Amino acid sequence: MHRRPAKVLLPFEPNSNVNLKEEQVIEISAEGFKKQSENNETKEKKPHAPVISQEKFREIKEKKEIAIKKKKFYLSQKKVFDDNGEIIYEKLKGNDGRISNLLIKLKSKKERLKAGQMLVEGWRLIVDGLEANCILKYVIFSRTEDLNNLRPFLPKTGVQLYKIPYKEIEMWSDVETSPGIFGVFEMPSADNIKRYAKPIPLQFICDNIRTPGNLGAILRAAVGVGTEKVLLTKGCVDLWDPKVIRSASGAHFRQPIHTSVDWEELPKLLEENTSIFVADNNTDVSDIQETENAVDKIPVLPYYGIDFANLKHITLIIGGETEGISENSYRLAANRNGLRLNIPLHKGVDSLNTGMATAVIAFEIKKQFIQAWARLKFKENNIS
Repeated sequence: MHRRPAKVLLPFEPNSNVNLKEEQVIEISAEGFKKQSENNETKEKKPHAPVISQEKFREIKEKKEIAIKKKKFYLSQKKVFDDNGEIIYEKLKGNDGRISNLLIKLKSKKERLKAGQMLVEGWRLIVDGLEANCILKYVIFSRTEDLNNLRPFLPKTGVQLYKIPYKEIEMWSDVETSPGIFGVFEMPSADNIKRYAKPIPLQFICDNIRTPGNLGAILRAAVGVGTEKVLLTKGCVDLWDPKVIRSASGAHFRQPIHTSVDWEELPKLLEENTSIFVADNNTDVSDIQETENAVDKIPVLPYYGIDFANLKHITLIIGGETEGISENSYRLAANRNGLRLNIPLHKGVDSLNTGMATAVIAFEIKKQFIQAWARLKFKENNIS
C-alpha cells in the first residue's frame, strides 16, 4: 500500500487556501534572505538569569544544611510509643510518594551509598539489626502482628512507622512471598559491629564475589565459624544489596565487614604474622599455579592436611565462581609463602560452589582450634 505524497502549499501558489501573515512570507531572493536575517538580529533578546554570587550561594547552602539538621533532629525526637504504650504509626494509601521515593532510592546502589542507608525485609532481620544496636530509621509494614513482633526491641524515639497495603509491599519485595514488612537502617560501620568475645584467629578476603547468594553464604559461614572480620575487595557485589542482606540472614549485624578494599590498601588490614591460604577449586593437587608476577610457585595441599591450630593467624582468600582467583590474590599468597587449599571430590563432581567450599574449609579450621583449646584446658586442669 502506497501513501499519497503530501502536497506542499507555497505562499505564492494561486490555488492555496492557506492565508499567511505578512511577516510569515519570505521573499525567495538574495535580498529577501538578507532582509530576514537583519530582522532576526534586531529582535530583542531575552535577558540571561542573574548569576548568583559565591557569598549568596554559600548562604543558600548553609540555610539548606540547617533545615536538614533541624528535620533530622525533629525525627530523632519523634516518639514511637504514645502515653498508653501503643505504637504510633501513620496509615498511608497505596502509591504514596514518600514510600515509593524511599524504596526507589534504596534499590539503587549509588543512592544507597549516598544516603548511607540499607533496606532489610522481614521482622527477624529488623530485630537482628536492633539487637546489634544499629540505628533504625523507618518501618514499613502491612500487618499489625508483624509490628507487634518488634515491640520489645523498638527504641522509644527516632523511628518513623508507616502502614501500607500488602499489595504495595509485595510489589517492592524481591521474594516470591513477601513477609510484609521492611526496615530501613543506617549502614553500620565495621568498627561499630560487636565482635565475638573469643573469635578464631581467622579472616576472609572475598575476591571478585559477584553473585549475591554466594556472598551471603560466605558471610553466614564467617558468622557461624566466628571469624575476626571479612574483607571485600573492589569488584565484589555490593555488600548492601537487598539480595545479599537477605541471603546473609543477619550476618551484616554480627560480623565486622570492610567493603570496597583496594589491593594496595589491603596489606594494612592484615596481621603481620598471618598465614595466607587460597581456597582453590582445582581438584588436581599435583597442579601448580604460577602467576605472571610471582616467581615462586604456590603448592596445593588438601584442606585437611594443614595444622591450622599451630598458626598464629590465618587469612583465607575466596574467589568468585565466574572470575576465579585473581592475580592479586596469587601475588599476595606468593609474597607471603602462602598455600592453595584443595577439597578432594569424588569423580563426576568438578567443584563445590563458593559458599559451600568456604564453609568446609572454615569449619575444619574451627574444629582444629577447638580441639587444641580443649587439650590445653585439659592440661591446665590436671596441673591444678
